[in-house]
Amino acid sequence: MTATSAQKVNKNALLREESIYRLTKAAFRIVVSKGYQACTLQEIAEAAGLTKGAVYFYFESKEKLLLHLLDVAERDIVDPLFDHLKNLAAPAAEKIAAFFKFTSRQGIDRPDELLCLIKMSMESRSSTEVADVRISAIYQRIYRMLEEIIERGKLAGELATTLPTKEFAMLVVATHDGMMLEWHRRGGNIDGRLFVRTVWQTFLNGIVPPSSG
Repeated sequence: MTATSAQKVNKNALLREESIYRLTKAAFRIVVSKGYQACTLQEIAEAAGLTKGAVYFYFESKEKLLLHLLDVAERDIVDPLFDHLKNLAAPAAEKIAAFFKFTSRQGIDRPDELLCLIKMSMESRSSTEVADVRISAIYQRIYRMLEEIIERGKLAGELATTLPTKEFAMLVVATHDGMMLEWHRRGGNIDGRLFVRTVWQTFLNGIVPPSSG
């Protein structure tokens, strides 16, 4: 390969990388704001400063673009969360607290990726069968991780709960996702860190004061 040919290949690779990055960022933003069904590839292309043909060139279809978003979100949101909790030597309650705290930081750093996962989990059954299976698999990973933490916590006497493990894990996820959606709805009108701390303290201690008797 000549030097000129190598430069051309490198330039094309950089162009491809930049185009995919722009389309990905635009798609996350629009899917979160409008929903998968309501958004169009034309809107995504225009938001990225590219043509609709570019979307088809890189992703072939709207479904494949969505699957790409889910892959990116799992890589950037779920995998780091797993690594963080896996390497955290702490009792079960602290690990569950860390689940809330870590994802709240992700909500600041990568809000569209986190919200895309949550919103697509709600919309998946009206998207495509392949996407439904994909988002379900991602959430099953999260459920299994939490179930393992909860089960170990129960065995070690670290969690005082009579809830079955699966239902407890579902409660954690429901609380987390609801917290993130409320944070998103209120935009800049809420102190995110205070909100997360309040949610966690309420989750941990409940809302009924201990009996004085």
